[in-house]
Amino acid sequence: MAHSVVLHVGPRKTGSTFLQRALVAEAAALANAGILYPTVLKGVARHNHVSATYAVPGMRDGKSEDQWADVDEAVITDLARQVSDWQGPVILSSEALGGMTAQDAQRFLDRLPRVPISVVATIRALPDVVLSSWAQHVRNLHRESLDAYVERRIEERPPITSDERWARWNDDEHATFWRSYDYPGLLSRWKALGLPVTAVIVPPSHAPMSDLWSRFRAAAQLDGIPRECPSVDDVSANTSLRLEELEVIRRAVQHGREQGRTLAQMKSLRGHRWMPDPTARPSGGTRPGLTPEHARVFERWAQEDADALLAGGYDIVGDHRDLLASARQREQPEPRTYAAFAGYLVADKLLEVHDRQTSRRRRLRRFTRRAQRWGLRYSRAVMRRVER
Repeated sequence: MAHSVVLHVGPRKTGSTFLQRALVAEAAALANAGILYPTVLKGVARHNHVSATYAVPGMRDGKSEDQWADVDEAVITDLARQVSDWQGPVILSSEALGGMTAQDAQRFLDRLPRVPISVVATIRALPDVVLSSWAQHVRNLHRESLDAYVERRIEERPPITSDERWARWNDDEHATFWRSYDYPGLLSRWKALGLPVTAVIVPPSHAPMSDLWSRFRAAAQLDGIPRECPSVDDVSANTSLRLEELEVIRRAVQHGREQGRTLAQMKSLRGHRWMPDPTARPSGGTRPGLTPEHARVFERWAQEDADALLAGGYDIVGDHRDLLASARQREQPEPRTYAAFAGYLVADKLLEVHDRQTSRRRRLRRFTRRAQRWGLRYSRAVMRRVER
């Protein structure tokens, strides 16, 4: 049985994908050092353990996680088996756990072997999180504008005591955002389950990703984790899209839905997520930003949460001042940049349709030639029998 488990609970949009891809890249080196990071669950390659989280019956955290709706319970059973069979420390990572209620978090823990578990939560500057969260919202083909999304999040955090907020969010299955990003509440929720909890502060966006890797390594307290940061490409790291791309996608979805298209039909245009290839799309573009009014609100909350973390005596790795970074201000994108991204997305889709049509025509021509050959052979055989 495993000696211990380091459980990274995310939450989403706090460098989780980068850390997971880096752990996959180092999985062999970790195994040689006696550390398991499971990369295959029930025969399917996985860079994280979100599927195992949603494999626990009823674990949906209020989100329309339709990609996990039919996940087999055997996935969490397989993860638990791998943990049980390993003779050493294990690292697990599921950003979905950061948004779970205390009850659901306990249900996940109950499926793991009875070994010492320490929790690592990555936390990021709140103004950056709300912008990144909206971007993911759009990539998931929701139509809400940035201002509407931010104002909804503001309304969801009422001016009541922190204990009252935490109790309200824990009872509301749809309060995933604030269960994830009210960091004192997140840490206290996991600490209340009787587990040691460490917060890793995500460095600012201009810092090298190696800083985040070093902080995670320090929090995990496993010497077998390589000191050198693995190389992870931008696509694997799930880097953010530009405002122009997001607006083009959002408006396309909006028009499609207005014309009666279902969300499933819109998703089928580019698979489950609209993910433009960052290596081929136009360069430039504008990063999403907050209005001055919204920026002041989230900066104030970031300060309040940082003060609460310091006063609460939590184990923290990193500089708490990274949580207090100034909000990115709203910039005005240029019309020709919108046109460039729209043109890219349209051309990308048209070429995809053309390739499919061309492939169909080629298959049809091959079938026609074969049918003609078969027909000719049959007619010759018939004629030979007649002549006999």
